[in-house]
Amino acid sequence: MRAAEQSVVNLAACQHGVVSVEQAVERGMSVDQVKRRVRAGRWRRLFPGVCVIAGSPETWRQRLKASALWFGPRCVFSHRTAAALWGLSGFSDDAGPIVIASTRHVSAPSGVRVFRMSALLPRELSTAGGLRVTSIERTLLDLAAEEREADVSTSLDDALRRKLTTPERLTAFIDRAGGTPGIRVLRRLTEQRTGLGGVPESELESRVLELLDEHGMPRPVLQQKVTARGRRYRLDFKFPGTAVVLEADGYAWHSSVDAFERDRQRINALTVRGFRVLRWTWAALHDRPDELIDELRKMLSAPLSRAA
Repeated sequence: MRAAEQSVVNLAACQHGVVSVEQAVERGMSVDQVKRRVRAGRWRRLFPGVCVIAGSPETWRQRLKASALWFGPRCVFSHRTAAALWGLSGFSDDAGPIVIASTRHVSAPSGVRVFRMSALLPRELSTAGGLRVTSIERTLLDLAAEEREADVSTSLDDALRRKLTTPERLTAFIDRAGGTPGIRVLRRLTEQRTGLGGVPESELESRVLELLDEHGMPRPVLQQKVTARGRRYRLDFKFPGTAVVLEADGYAWHSSVDAFERDRQRINALTVRGFRVLRWTWAALHDRPDELIDELRKMLSAPLSRAA
């Protein structure tokens, strides 16, 4: 293999198997040489001006890099693609079209969607996974304009839980964004998290809050600290003015005998302290959500639910 082609292949190996024609020319190959390798099946045209070396594994990261090479150095990934690069719940390694934000009109190749924006301000840009993306706040706003509210809510909780943003930063961003599509949804979701006392610590806890909102239930306080039998505990969800507590139990909660025993000790201590505890699991949320809400309503309305 000639030195120029070897240099190009080495570069492609660092770029998930893809290389642009411009990069190949910069390393000493001619456009005709590139075309001959494509005709011979040694390279394959992936996007306009972008080829993949035959035999390279087809991956999501390969599609991302090819998209960036096709668009150029000002490429900014947005929407679902940015959400996947941020690793937000529900969007990891997204299988849909690659989404790129642009302030200019561009005719995109198959598998790429260019989302036209009137402006992309410096504060709305960031990096994730080594690529240029919309900031986490802008990404959440774009999701709010196009995705199901329940998915946006879960992603928002994930971003807050991982400290990628804060309610204060989101509020400031929303106030500056004006009438951008999705702003009303993101504002409502952000306001709902103000005063909760904490952030949902798992996707299960996020789903609990969604179910409560869907049925117009009172908003609980998250991770409220209490003392029972001389020990400090955090309550997943505590309804203000009542003794009612919701605990979200994930599949792996009781991973050992010791954990099982500690959990029983905790529940007993809270019961003696006067709390009335309901346990909600993934299966129950999926199979019988209406039954859970009915049980909660009865618990909240019962005289014994009033806090002493």
